[in-house]
Amino acid sequence: MAEKKNQSKTVNPDFKHEVSSYPGGENIMRCFACGTCVLSCPVSEVTSDYSPRRIIHMILLGMKEEVLRSEAIWYCMTCYRCHVRCPQDVKYPEIMRVLRQMALEQGYVKPQFVKGIREVDRVTQEIRRRLLKRILEKRDSITERDVDELIHSIEGAE
Repeated sequence: MAEKKNQSKTVNPDFKHEVSSYPGGENIMRCFACGTCVLSCPVSEVTSDYSPRRIIHMILLGMKEEVLRSEAIWYCMTCYRCHVRCPQDVKYPEIMRVLRQMALEQGYVKPQFVKGIREVDRVTQEIRRRLLKRILEKRDSITERDVDELIHSIEGAE
């Protein structure tokens, strides 16, 4: 019989309770794995390595170390698309914030990695702000081509 990979991973059945004890994590156990979060997620469209449903499932199974060490918990853009579509009001973006906080507090992630992620967020928000400002300046006459040109001009300015 073939030996399964990662068999030595410790399972922590209290992990879901630990997550639910943080503000924002209270609804973790409402998830019934419908997959609406995955279908709503723009990150899931970019990489199959990211699945909100898989992360929730891992939490519920008690895979604490694997979840808190995973770079995947930092991929969530907190766009709230999953949240507004979730039939159980799980509040997935808030759970991602809880997991990130836990990973930092418990030493599962290097500060340099977090600094890099925060820089990505800062740059993304700056691009969004500048693009929105330009769109609003041209709001009455803007076309799809104008938006494409604006995006390319902002991308080139970075």
